[in-house]
Amino acid sequence: MLVTHTYRGDIQATLTSPSATTVSLVTNDGGNGLNNYNVRFDDDAGNDVNTAPHNTADGTSAPPYENSVRPLGNMSDFNGENALGTWVLNLCDFYNADSGDFQRANLYFAAITDADLSLTLSASDTTPNVGINVILTYTVINSGPIAATGVTASLPLPSGLSYVSDNGGGDYNSGSNVWTIPGSIADGGTASVQITAFVNTSGSFAITSEISTSSQTDSDSTPGNGDTGEDDYAALTLNPVTPAVPTLSCPGAPSVLDWDIQDWPTASMSNSYTVAGENITITVDDPDGTLLSSPDFGGQTPAESIYDTGGIVPGESDLHFLRNPPNRTSTTDVTIALGTAGTGVAQFQLSIFDVDFGTSQFEDQITVVGTLSGSPVPVTLFTSTANSASGSVVTGNASSTPTQSNGNMTLEFSSAVDTVVINYGNGSGAPANPGNQGISIHDLNFCPVLTAVLGAQKTAAIYDPLSEGLYMIPGNDVIYTIRFTNTGDGAADADSVVIIDAIPPEIEFYNGDIDDGGPETTAVTGTDNGSGLTFNYASDVAYSNAGSPPANFAACGYTPSAGYDPAITYLCVNPSGVMVAGDPDPSFDVKFRARIK
Repeated sequence: MLVTHTYRGDIQATLTSPSATTVSLVTNDGGNGLNNYNVRFDDDAGNDVNTAPHNTADGTSAPPYENSVRPLGNMSDFNGENALGTWVLNLCDFYNADSGDFQRANLYFAAITDADLSLTLSASDTTPNVGINVILTYTVINSGPIAATGVTASLPLPSGLSYVSDNGGGDYNSGSNVWTIPGSIADGGTASVQITAFVNTSGSFAITSEISTSSQTDSDSTPGNGDTGEDDYAALTLNPVTPAVPTLSCPGAPSVLDWDIQDWPTASMSNSYTVAGENITITVDDPDGTLLSSPDFGGQTPAESIYDTGGIVPGESDLHFLRNPPNRTSTTDVTIALGTAGTGVAQFQLSIFDVDFGTSQFEDQITVVGTLSGSPVPVTLFTSTANSASGSVVTGNASSTPTQSNGNMTLEFSSAVDTVVINYGNGSGAPANPGNQGISIHDLNFCPVLTAVLGAQKTAAIYDPLSEGLYMIPGNDVIYTIRFTNTGDGAADADSVVIIDAIPPEIEFYNGDIDDGGPETTAVTGTDNGSGLTFNYASDVAYSNAGSPPANFAACGYTPSAGYDPAITYLCVNPSGVMVAGDPDPSFDVKFRARIK
């Protein structure tokens, strides 16, 4: 700016951009009597305007401008704005004793080389199950003001994860962990890559990432300097967990044969246990003599040890089997007898660890058969990433380690079973002469068989709606109440509760409104006392006029007459639903009215 003036302390100057941003250049300080302004305003100048060495009069010839000075405001306030448009230099002479002239001004624009980059990181699940994939999403954000080129980022995976794939189309190198972003990222633009990784084990793993290079400078961070406080660095913590074994749905907590509590004498082939009142006998049959001894497996197998953890931390005891079969068809068989023969247990479940595949060595195969009194009981099989199920057979299809959950499988019987047979051998993918192979059987979980114990009590009370002090004599009515109660520890089968009550010849059933206009409207009522049963008069009540008890509810087919009907010999009631067990004992009341003859 060149202004000729005999007292430059009188002058105030501001500069306003097309975007209406105003920066103060000089102000009228009134005390500076020097002549002229011949200056170039620059935030990076060595001194402020009107301070040494700019404390002498300026010349009147420009450009070039004689002095580079810092303005009162900041020229950087204009950074990032569009230079196109009208710029306004506003000059004001605040006093009239001196005078001068505006000569000229020039605007100098410098290209901006900054690209403000930041990095974010997210995971599809920060507490994933061991043995599944997790997706990590990395995003570079360019806050400008110019496009960013030459951008790379370091995206290493921690030891607990294994690379599976990415959607970078070749831009991510899984060997070097470097993501190279092609082309440029526009001002305000983003670039993202998703890496799919397999979760190997449980624990806590820090995932870190940082922008490594950029062809542009960044005002608030330096690529590749490892500064965790800068916005080009992103991190999160992954806390994988071992997936819970499916939980049996017992009326109470499942009973457990826990190998941390129970003992299996090393090398023994049959042992019996009593758990929650149920007898459990486990018998091992190894006809080809394949079972081996190993210190890792606790000695001569079958033996207890914590070598196979199935991903459980800390490890728990299991029953281990290590075998060297002579051929593909050789099996070692485990028979588990549960509870009383013919009754068994209501539900049963166990997990087997390290069912996997070893290239040119073995292909673990587990076949499961369950029976009750010799009849087949269906089994449900849960598998992991190193095995798969077909029917009642689980076959290893990938490698696993003793501390991983990849080779876990779980078998579950959701109905009563008294015998479970587990055949351990090889699938067709194993060599003709397989090598050593091993598995371990974890804790046995079961629901004991629970029994409903039903009892009934019948009481009578005089029907005296007007409180006249009536007695149980001929001609008066009586209200009968039948209360049946479940005192057992199990529920009755659905819709199985049937009451067939004999009507004595000394009374006659009243087929009408049981309380003559009271709150009830039917001849028989049903009241639930925590039993879970429901009652509908139209469908749940029937009558018989037979001389002997009906065989079942369906045999009650008599249609009664209205009012007192002496022909009714049996009242039949079949409430709907499941009568549950509980504490206190649940009950259900049935009421009807009859007249003493």
